[in-house]
Amino acid sequence: EKVEKDLEADVLIIGGGMSGTLTAYVLSKETDRKITVIDGKDIATGSSRANTGLLQVSSDTMLSEFIETIGEEKARGFYRMCQEAMTDLHRIREIFPECSLRERQSLYMATEKDHEEKLRKEYEALKGQGMRLRYLSSEEARKEYDIDCYSALLIDGDADVNPEKFIETLTKENAEKGVQYYEDTEVDLSSVKEQEIITKDGHKIRFQEVVFATGYAYVYPFLKDKIETGRTYALVTEKHQGSPWKDEVMIWETREPYLYLRTSQDGRIVAGGLDEEVSHVEKEEKKLKEKEAELKASCKKLLFHELPLKVEHFYNALFGSVKDGLPLIGREPGRKNRYSLLGYEGNGTCYSMA
Repeated sequence: EKVEKDLEADVLIIGGGMSGTLTAYVLSKETDRKITVIDGKDIATGSSRANTGLLQVSSDTMLSEFIETIGEEKARGFYRMCQEAMTDLHRIREIFPECSLRERQSLYMATEKDHEEKLRKEYEALKGQGMRLRYLSSEEARKEYDIDCYSALLIDGDADVNPEKFIETLTKENAEKGVQYYEDTEVDLSSVKEQEIITKDGHKIRFQEVVFATGYAYVYPFLKDKIETGRTYALVTEKHQGSPWKDEVMIWETREPYLYLRTSQDGRIVAGGLDEEVSHVEKEEKKLKEKEAELKASCKKLLFHELPLKVEHFYNALFGSVKDGLPLIGREPGRKNRYSLLGYEGNGTCYSMA
C-alpha cells in the first residue's frame, strides 16, 4: 500500500532493497520498536535489480591493497567485518532455505601477466586472515577448471543468491514480525528535518530514527565528493542442462573493469561487466546489441571450452563506487538520529548484512 496520510514510526527505513530489507530484518529481531519501511517504487526494484548475486568476503579492492592504503589493522578489521557478515548470511540460509542463497566457491583469476605477483600477495594476505583458499597455477587452473588465466585463487565460503527472491523471503518474515511496509511512496529526500520527512504527495512521516537505504537513487550533499557513478551490463542466458563448468564456481578476474560469471539455481549463466564511467542508463537498442555481443565475446575468452550463451535477458544499470573503496555505513556526521546504509562498492549485500 501507499502512504495516504501522516505517519509515525520509531525507526523509518527509506528503501526496500537489499540494505533496507536486512536492516528491518535485524532490527525487528533485536528490538520491539515500531519499524516502517517505505519505497518509492516496489520492494526489490531499484539497484537491487543490478545486484550481481555474487556474495563474497573479498571486496573490489584487494585486502593486500587496503593494507597499503589504510594500514594493516584497519584493513584486516574491515575484511573481518565482511567475514562475519558472510557467516550471518549463511545463518539466514539455514533459517530460510527458500531464500535462494547457496554456498559457493569463488575463482579469482589473474587475467593479465603482471597481476600474478599481485594475486600471490593477496593469497598470503587472505591466508593470514584465516580464510580457506588455494593458490592455483595457470596449469592447475586449466587442468581443474578449464579456465584461461595466469594464476587463480580458489576461495571457500562465499555464496550466490537471487537478490529478488532473497528480499521477498525476508520481507515476508519482516512483515510477520510487525514491520510496516509502504510502496509507491516517494519522499523528498532534501526535505528531511530533525524528526520528520515529507512524501512527494505532501504527507509527513515522523520518526525517532531514520535509516537511508536508498541505493543510488539520490546523492546526498555530504557524500558527493566521495563517490562516482558508473554503468554496468549483464546478461542472463536461457536454461541449459548440466554444469557449464566444474562445480559452478563463481568466476571473476583481477582486470579492471572485471568480468564475472556465475550460474543460477534454475540452470542459467549470469555474466556481467564492461563497466563505464557514465551516470545514465543506455536506452539505444543498437548500442545495447553491440554491448551484448562484446560481453559474450569477453566471457568466451575466460574458458577454453564453449559456453552455452543463448541470451534471454540483457540489461544495463547504474552502480556507485567510493573513491577510497570502502562502503558508506553509519551515522551521518553531526546528526544523532540519521543513519546511511548505501550499497556503494561491489560487495553491497555483504555490507548490508554488516
